[in-house]
Amino acid sequence: MLENRIHRITVKWIADSVLAEAEVTLGGSAVQTITSSGLRGMSVDADPGYLRVVEETQLSELRKRLYAAGFSKRAIATAVKSIVHVESRGD
Repeated sequence: MLENRIHRITVKWIADSVLAEAEVTLGGSAVQTITSSGLRGMSVDADPGYLRVVEETQLSELRKRLYAAGFSKRAIATAVKSIVHVESRGD
């Protein structure tokens, strides 16, 4: 039986934007990417607490999209435990 699988969840901070994405396999097909809508206009100097809230909002949206794609809440929770962070803020 072919299974849905979440390979990796990444939060990307690129320049002034943040995006959460998941690399997944759906029904044994090729690896696909499911993403949050992203948010632009983030200041590098913004309050760290605010930046954390923005990141959590993007992850929450991604969780909903993964659930809609057929992943169980348990599989999503397990994948979120090992998030990869990528930063390129244009220093």
